Amino acid sequence: MKRFVTMIVAVVAVSVLWMVGWFYIAGQIRAEIEYLALANGVSQPRLVCDRLDVGGAPFSFSPHCTNAQITSGDMAITLTELSGTALFYSPTHIQLFATGPAQITDAFTGATQEMRWSNLHASLRLDGGMIERFSALADDLVYADMLIGETIIGTATHGEIHLLDATPQDAQPGAGAIFDTYATLEDVTSQDHAIANGSLVIDARLSGLPDPALWSDPQVLGFWQALGGELVLRGIEANADGLSLTAEGAASLTNTGLVNGTLDIASRGVAERIAALVGDPSVAQIVLGSPGEDGVSHQTLRIDDGTVVVGIIPVASLPPLF
Repeated sequence: MKRFVTMIVAVVAVSVLWMVGWFYIAGQIRAEIEYLALANGVSQPRLVCDRLDVGGAPFSFSPHCTNAQITSGDMAITLTELSGTALFYSPTHIQLFATGPAQITDAFTGATQEMRWSNLHASLRLDGGMIERFSALADDLVYADMLIGETIIGTATHGEIHLLDATPQDAQPGAGAIFDTYATLEDVTSQDHAIANGSLVIDARLSGLPDPALWSDPQVLGFWQALGGELVLRGIEANADGLSLTAEGAASLTNTGLVNGTLDIASRGVAERIAALVGDPSVAQIVLGSPGEDGVSHQTLRIDDGTVVVGIIPVASLPPLF
């Protein structure tokens, strides 16, 4: 009998301690989210919730932010709901969910767009405060201009983006992180741009990335340059009815924020679309080259200290990025 009573007391004690721990951590999560509402929206994004709840007891933590308003610089995004879930025994793996639509407003230009979807969820895995992997997937995407009425800019049946830590185990401290990035869009359509049955695949690598805590800082590109950052575009493949484009290249920044890089492009049918948009076929030929006998255009763009060069001819200048 005494053993039975002792066991009951032990179970109750452990349960009480577990719930005390849950409420403590839930309070810390709430405090961290509420702290984001005090950010200035410039050096750190500001997140404001009409209502904030943290549920999931006793085995998970599930914050729910209703009517979320995110501000970063001139950009403001309003979402119906943001929520997340992390298991008590696996707090570094976070599942994220968003309920749309998302209203996107640019205070500087006055532009207003809207993103809609039927399902958007993401997974974030952390390792010692660093991102180990981030993945986001969405279905039935719709992108619309809402400034005057509604104008559908484009749609896609499915989209994905993945960010994976590729930093070597023996990397030197202070060298920055390396991430592989993959993104896809399926069944892309746009009536305004006569695009049907489109697809997009992007494969890239970013090196020299600073700590994720600095990614929202206005000087993040300066930090990236100081760490020897480089963007390697291992491949872009874009296809649609009558159109195709592939590209690969690399880019970095000088200590004054000017771009250095190269980009090799092969395309079919794209130059004609650009010529129709800008009303000048020569612009498209400069950017993409003239089509060969097979109908494919080839071009290599080189950027030297912010100056875009085709062959030996400078054709444009890019401003410093910081």
